[in-house]
Amino acid sequence: MRRALLTLMWAATAAGAAEPATPAAPAPVYGCAIPAPEPLATRTDIAADIVDVLSGEAEVDLNGPAIFRDRLVLRRGDIQLGAAGARYDRLTGEFSLTGDIDLRNADTWLRGDSASYNTDTGLFRIEGAEFEMHTLPARGSADSITLQETRVLTLTDATYTSCARGKDDWLLRAGRLSIDRETGVGTARDARLEFKGVPILYSPWLTYPVDGRRRSGLLLPEFGSSGQRGVEVAVPYYFNLAPNYDATLTPRYMSKRGLQAQGEFRYRSGTSTGVLDGEFLPDDEVTSEDRALVHWYNQTQVSDAWRTTIDGTQVSDSAYFEDLSTGLGNSSQTHLRQHVDFEYFDHTWSALLRLEDYQTIDDSLTDVERPYQRLPQVSVAGYWPNNPLNLDYRLQSELTYFHRDTGTTGLRANLRPQVSLPLRLGPLFVESLAAFDYTAYSLDETEPGAAQSPSRSLPIYSISLGTLLERAWGRDSALLQAIEPRVQFVHVPFEDQSDMPVFDTIQPDFDVVQLFRTNRYVGLDRLGDTDQLNIGVTTRLIRSADGSQVLTATVGETRYFSQRDVTLPGEAPTDDNSSDYVAELGMNINNRWNLDLGYQWDSDEKVTRLAEARVMYKPADNKIVNLSYRFRRDSLREIDITGTWPIADRWSFVGRYNYSLLDNQVLESFFGLEYSTCCWGLRLVTQRNLTSRDGDSDTAVTLQLLLKGFGSRGSRPEQLLDRGTLGYDRY
Repeated sequence: MRRALLTLMWAATAAGAAEPATPAAPAPVYGCAIPAPEPLATRTDIAADIVDVLSGEAEVDLNGPAIFRDRLVLRRGDIQLGAAGARYDRLTGEFSLTGDIDLRNADTWLRGDSASYNTDTGLFRIEGAEFEMHTLPARGSADSITLQETRVLTLTDATYTSCARGKDDWLLRAGRLSIDRETGVGTARDARLEFKGVPILYSPWLTYPVDGRRRSGLLLPEFGSSGQRGVEVAVPYYFNLAPNYDATLTPRYMSKRGLQAQGEFRYRSGTSTGVLDGEFLPDDEVTSEDRALVHWYNQTQVSDAWRTTIDGTQVSDSAYFEDLSTGLGNSSQTHLRQHVDFEYFDHTWSALLRLEDYQTIDDSLTDVERPYQRLPQVSVAGYWPNNPLNLDYRLQSELTYFHRDTGTTGLRANLRPQVSLPLRLGPLFVESLAAFDYTAYSLDETEPGAAQSPSRSLPIYSISLGTLLERAWGRDSALLQAIEPRVQFVHVPFEDQSDMPVFDTIQPDFDVVQLFRTNRYVGLDRLGDTDQLNIGVTTRLIRSADGSQVLTATVGETRYFSQRDVTLPGEAPTDDNSSDYVAELGMNINNRWNLDLGYQWDSDEKVTRLAEARVMYKPADNKIVNLSYRFRRDSLREIDITGTWPIADRWSFVGRYNYSLLDNQVLESFFGLEYSTCCWGLRLVTQRNLTSRDGDSDTAVTLQLLLKGFGSRGSRPEQLLDRGTLGYDRY
């Protein structure tokens, strides 16, 4: 303090030696931002605990107070305080300031009528005050403000908002308000929240976050209406339990169903992350039943090599999603998967131990159509590249027990060793492969006369040939064109497999991904016999300047040299000499336009089997339009239009329209309007989608008010927009 007094005496006796430093008036605000004050000069020659005093006329009594009659500026560290006049008591270290009070640092700006400042305690008090906090940003006013070293603001008869000056769209009024910048917490007593001058919330005590940090408390409610659920109101409460785990509890009132409790618990430890979700509706007023949902996801990294995963969802009844959730994706589910995985990885080996079950929620499926439980599945694989003679070795193995209440059950074992020889012959890539597939079963509950221990032993041979051709293309070699032709011959001899069960094997759609597979089935219950030549070519156009891809196109087909006699139940042997033609095209025309096409042509029937097209136009982050068309012969023909677009100042439109041309029916549609300012936003979304497999539909309307800087969370409308609109990233 002695050094501070010496500085004070020097500054006071040097009246007129320096002009008073008058703080500049704040710049007017026309947008959303609250401007930060001009940066203060960095003081490197005086310690942070020394107070600099700049003034005009001053009267200093070495045994009494110092009185400053002209404009006074105090500086301590990065804090600057100005006043029209002041009195300093050296015994108490107290400054009493009057008239045109102005205090600022890099984060805070306070103005008022009178103030006091203690140089020993750092306690500052201002009367008739206004304040701005630029890093939040936020502002307000109060009859009095107490500031503790610019860390904690305590206000009486206060107002608080994140809106810019002159735009009090929402206000928090409080008899007493404390804002702690270090913890990011505001605490209000006798609080009233107003929106557009209308009170919407009262509480004798509440806390809220004033920045992006988490804080326990009420989040803004969500309102909606649905034909199936009636008027909906959800009021979430967030629990910030610890830095590594939190929870949200949401009472959800549905006028046609009752009061539902929704909960979410998130956690993260040193090795584990996870989320536990639950919903419970006691005594549904429509079904008179208790209805519930629970979902748990957990992943634990036990070590660098070991990982465990738990992921499962269970509902109380098969109509749960149809009655109580929104969105076509939920109501169209037929099975809910539950599994526990134990995984191991190193440079050579990988292993998986899995326990898996499903809850079937489609009542139209018969018992024999339901999936099998895996109790358990054990898979082990190894890979040894770059051996003598340039050989690569690979081993795949699996042991799984399949269980179901109806039909054949039992154990399946599979072992597949493989050796390959990759070679480079000038510009050509050649890879020869030989594998041996052994699959055996030990079955229970088989049909009368069926084998209980069927097996198969088959070799697999393939040879692949490809190359990469490149050339500069276009003016000034602006583009690099690459052409990658590839052919693959595959031979798998015939072995009768009709006595083997089908636990998990299907024949997938034929596409570019399936073109170079050695087995036309996915799953181990069938290994298709074949003598076939797979032919494909891919071309790419790449910008030389930055390596970005302008175009990629692939076309291919398979030629068959023998009849395929191995089939799944219900299939017939085929003797076609060729597959369908498949083609894919992707184009990034420029930064705004993107095009993707997929096509499958049946050359025997001269018909299109499958076609897909999508065009995306994105001239800016907040301007996105997607147009898609999907066609699958005899089963699917639909269009899908999604997009978001600003339609006026602060107004945006978001929508999706998914229509089945085959059924002449809207599958899903939603249309939303969003109004957004710097400190609040309003979303209105109306949604119509199928809610049952019988074709029933439901219409829902959701209204959401966002007060920025007052606490909110990702909501169902926002998640709906993310899911429905490709390229929408919560701009």
